[in-house]
Amino acid sequence: MTPLGTSKMHMIGGLMPYEFVEGMKKKGIRVPGIGHRIKSRDNRDKRVQLLQKYAHAHFPSVKYMEYAVQVETYTLSKANNLVMNVDGAIGSLFLDLLSGSGMFSKQEIDEIIEIGYLNGLFVLARSIGLIGHTFDQKRLKQPLYRHPWEDVLYTK
Repeated sequence: MTPLGTSKMHMIGGLMPYEFVEGMKKKGIRVPGIGHRIKSRDNRDKRVQLLQKYAHAHFPSVKYMEYAVQVETYTLSKANNLVMNVDGAIGSLFLDLLSGSGMFSKQEIDEIIEIGYLNGLFVLARSIGLIGHTFDQKRLKQPLYRHPWEDVLYTK
């Protein structure tokens, strides 16, 4: 029996979800895709729910998403705000698309991850958000936000 109380657990990379979380904790690394400042067990991110629902209906496999959900189940036993965030949902579903498509070998998927393609997706999403904020400020006839210079740290 696992700490999550279920025998239907998935292993990825040779680790059960709780082993993955505890291994990250021992290394002092936060679990990528887990945790949110506002969202919690009782106030879930609708984007994550919609992505999961879509994937269940349209993806050939959701093994990585299911693993991420099991990681979330374990982290929620530690703190109420350690929910899967939208980055975690996108990351796990990206892996499901790569592996489920049958177009990429394990080696190619590992290379795609190593190169950092997922980081490119996250940067793209943030860029779109910044553009949206800029348009909102212009629409509301507000000056563009400028961060105070004294808060900017320059290093040489």
